[in-house]
Amino acid sequence: MLVGENIIGKTVQHYRIDRRLGAGGMGEVYRAEDIRLGRQVALKFLPHGLKADPESRARLLTEARAASMLRSPNIAVTYDIGEHAGADFIVMEYVEGELLSQRVANGPLPLRDTLEIGLQVADALDEAHSRGIIHRDIKSANLMRTDRGLVKVLDFGLAKFIEDHGQDAEVTQQQVTVAGMVLGTVSYMAPEQALGHPVDHRSDIFSLGVVLFELATGRMPFTGGSPTEIIDHILHEVPPPPSRYDAQIPGGFDAIVAHALEKAPSFRYQSAREIRDDLRGLARDLDGAPRGTTSRIAASLPHGPGGVDNSVAVMTFANITREPADDWIGTGIAETVSSDLKSIHGLTVIGRARVFDALRNLSSNAQLDESLAIDIGRRLGATWVVVGGFQRLGDLVRITANVVIVEGGQVKKTVKVDGRIGDIFALQDKIVFDLTQGLNVALRGTEVADIERRETKSVEAYESFARGMMNLRLATRDSIERAISEFEEATRNDPEYAMAWAALGGAFSLKGSFLSIQDLVLKGLDMERRALALDPDLSDAHSWKGAALLMLGKVDEAIASIQEAIRIDPGNGQAHQTLARALWVGKGDFSAAIPVFERSIVLNPDAGYSYLQLGLLLSWERRYAEAERVLRRAVELQDQFISGNAGLQMVGANARLGYVYYLQGRYDDAIREYERGVSFLQTSDHALKERSLIELEVKLGAAYHRAGRMENAKKHFDKAVKTFEARVAKGADDAFTRYYIADLHALRGDADRAFDSLERVYAAQPALTAARMLRDPDLASLRDDPRFGRFAEARTVHAEG
Repeated sequence: MLVGENIIGKTVQHYRIDRRLGAGGMGEVYRAEDIRLGRQVALKFLPHGLKADPESRARLLTEARAASMLRSPNIAVTYDIGEHAGADFIVMEYVEGELLSQRVANGPLPLRDTLEIGLQVADALDEAHSRGIIHRDIKSANLMRTDRGLVKVLDFGLAKFIEDHGQDAEVTQQQVTVAGMVLGTVSYMAPEQALGHPVDHRSDIFSLGVVLFELATGRMPFTGGSPTEIIDHILHEVPPPPSRYDAQIPGGFDAIVAHALEKAPSFRYQSAREIRDDLRGLARDLDGAPRGTTSRIAASLPHGPGGVDNSVAVMTFANITREPADDWIGTGIAETVSSDLKSIHGLTVIGRARVFDALRNLSSNAQLDESLAIDIGRRLGATWVVVGGFQRLGDLVRITANVVIVEGGQVKKTVKVDGRIGDIFALQDKIVFDLTQGLNVALRGTEVADIERRETKSVEAYESFARGMMNLRLATRDSIERAISEFEEATRNDPEYAMAWAALGGAFSLKGSFLSIQDLVLKGLDMERRALALDPDLSDAHSWKGAALLMLGKVDEAIASIQEAIRIDPGNGQAHQTLARALWVGKGDFSAAIPVFERSIVLNPDAGYSYLQLGLLLSWERRYAEAERVLRRAVELQDQFISGNAGLQMVGANARLGYVYYLQGRYDDAIREYERGVSFLQTSDHALKERSLIELEVKLGAAYHRAGRMENAKKHFDKAVKTFEARVAKGADDAFTRYYIADLHALRGDADRAFDSLERVYAAQPALTAARMLRDPDLASLRDDPRFGRFAEARTVHAEG
């Protein structure tokens, strides 16, 4: 078969070719229709004159292999590879738009556009380099910008694989094309590439520096009358700064370009992520305020009716057909739409945890409609709410979404999409793009890329992940097991699904914490590390990793990981809650933890666990009135099944409130609250049920003991000891529960058994144990014992450290 004009109008396999798009040294490209799937594609054929050349054929296959491994929305997707009548071809995504080489031929681009393009190309390179793939031909003619501003990197025909991701095991030889040129396009080549020396990912960074210079100035940094002259300039000349050609270009841009164009690879940016971060920082400076910091924090503040301008809350999409097996679709759409909208400049998105809690608090079992959504939006301080539903019939799904103005209740935009469940990702993208037309925002190219970025390409993995999150929120023993099973299925379907690995790690750590099984926490930690290897910017993974490290006693590492989560997403209320826990449990620093819990509550006024723990710390600081007020709110949230922790059920609020009464000598009030706590737990299937009941039995025994009702005290103490010993016999021996047993022995006057328990608790939680012992009235009988003094000395050491 001859490739050329005579192929137009013909069908190759199931591809009907309609026109020629262009040609280059690596092949001819045609637009075609995939008859089977009804979509436009691009077919790249090996040139007829080179079809017998094994090296050219191998390079074509390399392009297919390289591009098919990559997931970035900024890289043109490779669908398939085929052969027809002796001709090899690759089936690629058809990208419609403008080549940047054509655009820059008309003059330089505005600096903000140049930064947007640089960010997207750097993101594509970061994805490729992380998989050991070098493009080796980054140039404006290989960059296509779509009408939406999305930049696509084309042509991986020169792609090179590095074994071990960073070691240039396969030395690049002085490979030449039929024209006798070194591979790549001369004007964009790094010095080492122009010389035919070994190259690595840093050669792509040099080429990106050339592109940035070209786009900002409308000219090339290295010019000459021949390829040899250009190469000489690349090797020996330092180009002028871009600002020489445009005084409006800031020095920060000059510095980025100069760093990218360093002659020696070791002096260049060492990763695409580094140049991306610098470009993003400069873009934020030009915008006047960092995106994703104050805006995200503001989105979660408890505003009144005025709220934050351009803030939106996305409700869970209703299952109109009411088939329970499809409930995951409504959850998945809401989660994805919320995540995608967070990428948009000038828009603040109220976190799904807050929305979930508000839905449960206000809607009870009522069907969510626009009226109820508006009420919830007012509570959350939103400008708009997105409310919608879906209908599924077999493989077909219809999704409807409305943007509703909270103040006034008018529907500003209605979106309706139909498609197959296998196209759910594309359908969700369309919803987001169409919804933004009803919001006061304009999309940028990087934002389009973020929206089109796929956590996974597998619908099966996505379904399992959504089901896992639905189960994890229930926090029962059975539901956590089901969540783990679903997350494991998600990672089997897509081993590179970072969020699924992170959630799986969080579920294992949660189970390990509830059941006091360290091996499960270690397993969870390994999974968080795997998630972060896939996506280092996953805030939740950093937070879950920190929580696991804290359970393992690695306090400083835990705090560093949680702080990284907050750096990535300053509005992450759950991360603030985890940081506060690390400060009081890991460091025994109650005064430092209190304002962090308060910040968590500002970010999510329904953060039940923050109220729960804040009330305890305030009581230890003898701020009893504040503690009682905070814990009454915790009890309300507990009764409403609200925790502020991704929807997890909360327990223990009655025990905390009873303890405030206990510390003030109000023993009857304490007993009444403790008994309410027992009643609440007996109707719950929470995974902490057994541990919490032991704590309450000890506390009831202590309150009766203080009230002089010794028979009642003995009954509760005996029950606590019996249950605790049975739990330890099963291998579950956590420091928190054992501490309460130490209190029990101290109240009974058994100092040896009390200190035996305290020594074990101290080994697991040295700072917290030393700090709380000094505040604990139930250990008063031990204070004159020399053994107690050693703990006090340890407290001083921890405080000074």
